[in-house]
Amino acid sequence: MAKTVKLDEELVELAAREAKLMSRSLAGQIRHWMRIGMSIERSRAFDQSRVAMALDGRIGPDDLTAAEQESFVGGLFGAARDGTPEQERFFAERRARDLGAGLDDGVLVEPAEKPIPN
Repeated sequence: MAKTVKLDEELVELAAREAKLMSRSLAGQIRHWMRIGMSIERSRAFDQSRVAMALDGRIGPDDLTAAEQESFVGGLFGAARDGTPEQERFFAERRARDLGAGLDDGVLVEPAEKPIPN
């Protein structure tokens, strides 16, 4: 019997974007991620904390197992697609200084042109 589960809106939006990219339904995408998570938790050859350390630059990706390296690459693509808190701070500072540049739904945004005084 199906049960209802509440998920936060940000997670559902992220799953919906991934589902569209992977040609899956929203429910199919969430099931897919669940299966991956279950496999990771049951695996003796995978340590998510080591993947996080590699993504933070505390260890090299060559120190990871093959399965961990796959997750590492996925994390890199995710950070490139979604940005990181450091990148958001960087672009917020640029916008505050009217230097512009940032992303809006993945599209590069340049600063607005200022009118030239007469």
